[in-house]
Amino acid sequence: MPSNLFVLPAYGKAITLDDQGVFYVMNHYEDTIQSVIQLTYAKDEWCLLQLQHTSVTDEYCWTVMSADSRYALNSMTSSQIAHHFARPEFAEPKGAWQVIRNQQFGFGKFTPLEGGEPVAYGLLMFENDEIKAIIRLHRMQADMMQTITEETIEREVEFA
Repeated sequence: MPSNLFVLPAYGKAITLDDQGVFYVMNHYEDTIQSVIQLTYAKDEWCLLQLQHTSVTDEYCWTVMSADSRYALNSMTSSQIAHHFARPEFAEPKGAWQVIRNQQFGFGKFTPLEGGEPVAYGLLMFENDEIKAIIRLHRMQADMMQTITEETIEREVEFA
């Protein structure tokens, strides 16, 4: 069994209200944003939203990431985290995971063992209660959101 996993609640930084916000998935081959995800806490529940096109040109909306009506994200136990992450493909880097998930999607927070390394985030995709993919999420900064908003407004003005 790999020795990369630390299932110590005191070590892994819990997912807190400070973690909510807008994240993006980067397509590193084309150097473009592939997807925009929002982690939000409302009405005593965590949920994941994805920014998607509507049927109206250049219009977007947030949709809940869930296969069914059970959209709320719930914490995984230490034994569930060990089951999913104590595998050779997660041997490096060493650190601790905290995960909240629904039936199909999850949000993971990885705290590296090495001091000074930043906390990392991931979008987890599940199928039949097994992780099928972990996609690196990058926190979207306010200035990035401003640029995207301005570009969208400019496009709308051009088409008007």
